[in-house]
Amino acid sequence: MAASAQLALPSVRPRVGHKPRRRTVTSRATTATATKESAKSKESAYAKELEVATDAVRMASTLCQEVQGQLMRQDEQAVTKDDKSLVTLADYAAQAIISWRIQQEWPDFTMVGEEDAEALVSGGEGGAETLEKITALVNKTLRFHKGDAAPVLSTTELVTLIDKGKGSGGLGRHWVLDPVDGTLGFVRGDQYAIALALMEDGDLKVGAMGCPNMPKMGEVLEYDSSYTYGFSPRLVSKMLAGESLGWFKGCLFTAVKGEGAFMTPCDASLNVEPVPVQCSATFDPKTAKFCEPVMKANSSQGFTASVADNLAMTSKPLRVYSQVKYGSVARADADVFMKFPKAGYKEKIWDHAAGVIIVEEAGGKVTDAGGVPLNWAGGRYLDTLDRGIVATSAALHERLMDAVSQSWGSSQL
Repeated sequence: MAASAQLALPSVRPRVGHKPRRRTVTSRATTATATKESAKSKESAYAKELEVATDAVRMASTLCQEVQGQLMRQDEQAVTKDDKSLVTLADYAAQAIISWRIQQEWPDFTMVGEEDAEALVSGGEGGAETLEKITALVNKTLRFHKGDAAPVLSTTELVTLIDKGKGSGGLGRHWVLDPVDGTLGFVRGDQYAIALALMEDGDLKVGAMGCPNMPKMGEVLEYDSSYTYGFSPRLVSKMLAGESLGWFKGCLFTAVKGEGAFMTPCDASLNVEPVPVQCSATFDPKTAKFCEPVMKANSSQGFTASVADNLAMTSKPLRVYSQVKYGSVARADADVFMKFPKAGYKEKIWDHAAGVIIVEEAGGKVTDAGGVPLNWAGGRYLDTLDRGIVATSAALHERLMDAVSQSWGSSQL
């Protein structure tokens, strides 16, 4: 959720051509009360990193919500990059503002990020105009969050900050960032995430993931073949009436290795202590859900359905854009996350790093389809990945691996 009512976004809109039933199903999110000491990680060796990551993701969430509102009003539009993926002002601006915040503490930091400023610098007048908009957006957000202490950044400084994401990764200490994960969901007014992680020698240490449109209580809309996050008609009516609803959406997940995973509002002004989240402790096939990407092009929905059938799961899948899916598993909205892309697809580390440490610290286990932990030290891509990625509770993981093996014998992606 944005840090101010002026920057807040309307509720998520149903996808075109799909008519959801007018009822909601409440998730089994774990929201036990956390002690102030554990929530703030006062004794953590990574307390400063967690503080900076949380602050950076909150600022990025604010500007992303503003841009998403502009997209919904058609004041702005996304453009298509050379690799056919979408990019918006928010992708560049979020990477810049997060880089700025990290740089305040560690001037020589390195980052593996999704974006770079090449198109802005070499894009002629169009690129220069876009860069001016990005600079204005970042400076506006800095003023909103930092007040009189906010700097006024130039376009040259913005280019340098965006290009901090050109790091090659590998061994050493690196931040990993997807400034707007799930850009298709973002431009459609749906779910997306700002996903930031810190790794050292291939070991994930800190994660912060802002999910500005994610319902606090995991409410979902039911479609003919799936569920997706949404809000009840009653809550939408209250939103449109301008009622003060407190924390009802906008979830920021944080994790430090060995210290658990927590959820707090994206909007810091709500002043809510972080609450711990945990993956499902038990598995009941009759009520369990699995989540997967929305688009068939991103993962084989037929194969994941086969795996779910082998687990005797009867529920429709929860289909969600972006790393919000990892948040769904971490707080037990779903028991399993599966992604099985087409053969030859190379997963990028920024598409998973933040979500993985959050699930693992919530008591879950994330591996490839062969049961091997993901290799973060191999550079910008997960080159050694076996077929796909699965995330679930540690207790269910072995059964899930068996189900994947059964399905793989009769189906090739």
